[in-house]
Amino acid sequence: MGLSVSDSGGSFELPPAGVHVARCYRLIDLGTQTSNWQGKETRQPKISLAWELLGDERTSDGRPFSITRRLTASLGEKATLRALLKSWRGRDFTAEELKRFDLKTVVGVYGLANVVHETRDGNTYANLASLMPLPKGMPKPEAVNGIQVFDLSNPDNNVWEQLSQKMQETILESPEGKAWFNGHPAAPDPTTEPVGAGVDFDDEIPF
Repeated sequence: MGLSVSDSGGSFELPPAGVHVARCYRLIDLGTQTSNWQGKETRQPKISLAWELLGDERTSDGRPFSITRRLTASLGEKATLRALLKSWRGRDFTAEELKRFDLKTVVGVYGLANVVHETRDGNTYANLASLMPLPKGMPKPEAVNGIQVFDLSNPDNNVWEQLSQKMQETILESPEGKAWFNGHPAAPDPTTEPVGAGVDFDDEIPF
């Protein structure tokens, strides 16, 4: 589908609740996904965004916690993605920006992530409630995760091999994923440096 938008189960360690300095490190194009809501089938382009939480609290193996949101790739007036980006950038989109916004510009950007815990059916989940700009002058913790961007309009096989099996299966459920996989190239050399490793970003939010 391309990563531009317009107005048109296993065990894991739960990220701690609260406000964290976060950095977006992953953007995955999930293609057009089919879902059912109140008996009605819908087909919408979906993406997955992930942030690493760079505070003092870490997982048992010393890595930063991460939080993920799956979103419809739309900047419509009522779209959740638009509301999230509006809060993160500290302002709404202009009419010109709404015509075509490159989602890749959010990757590598820092912010303050508000993580909340919710319990459903006896299980507790960590959800990203909101994002805000990093206050001016606030130091940025050193990044840990390499950047991952997977765009079905220009697939990167190296990034594909780094995705979980569940995420790969989700992508292959989409018509775009199926079409691409029919010509899936050979796996890359496993010694290749992860995509985006060592990339440095400007101090100001670039989007």
